[in-house]
Amino acid sequence: MSGTNLQSGHNQGTTGGVRPVSEAPVRILLRSLVFGVMGIVTSFVLFWIMQSLISVPAKLDEAGKRLSIEFVRLRKDTAPEQKEREKPKRQKPEQQPPPPEMNVAQNMNPSDAVGEMVPMMDTGVELAEATSLAAGGSDREEVPLVQVDPEYPERARQQRIEGWVEVEFTISPVGTVVDARVSRSKPAMIFDRAALQAVRRWKYNPVIRDGVAIARPGKRTVFDFRLPKGSR
Repeated sequence: MSGTNLQSGHNQGTTGGVRPVSEAPVRILLRSLVFGVMGIVTSFVLFWIMQSLISVPAKLDEAGKRLSIEFVRLRKDTAPEQKEREKPKRQKPEQQPPPPEMNVAQNMNPSDAVGEMVPMMDTGVELAEATSLAAGGSDREEVPLVQVDPEYPERARQQRIEGWVEVEFTISPVGTVVDARVSRSKPAMIFDRAALQAVRRWKYNPVIRDGVAIARPGKRTVFDFRLPKGSR
């Protein structure tokens, strides 16, 4: 009995004296370390993300500025080139036909003018006579100063019509032409107006008798209307 009690007491002593180490504190320590490391890593990651987010707008602004600068440069560089307009070549004006020949004859028979169709104005003799008369005394004949050729009517030019007009008029004491009228014409009424307009613009030194200027009625002239040879 005593031996059995000693043995059981020995067993109890052994069991009660040596206690196994608890695992709870170790686990808590490990967990704390793990969470601490994870917290540090998480904080670092969050800090890095925040820094990245802050730097992104600046980069975007720089990129936008670069894009705008490049766009402006592109617009300036690609401005449409102004094409030089070719100056239109000046066309040489068509050579106008020479003005029609209009010969004037004074104090001539119309039948002679129609026969030759080229009556010429003979003023040299009259001028010489008038000059000699004026130099020799107080009397003189009329002296032509201005004689305007008539304009060829456009209608007659287009229809290639030729003809002549005899005009009778009076030289006034002041040297102008008055009372001009058509005495004969061929063809009738085609060149009458042009002939009258021309003769009314003529100017003379009037006739002088005894030192006094007088009118000279019955003055006649023939206008010959002819087209140039190339336009007939």
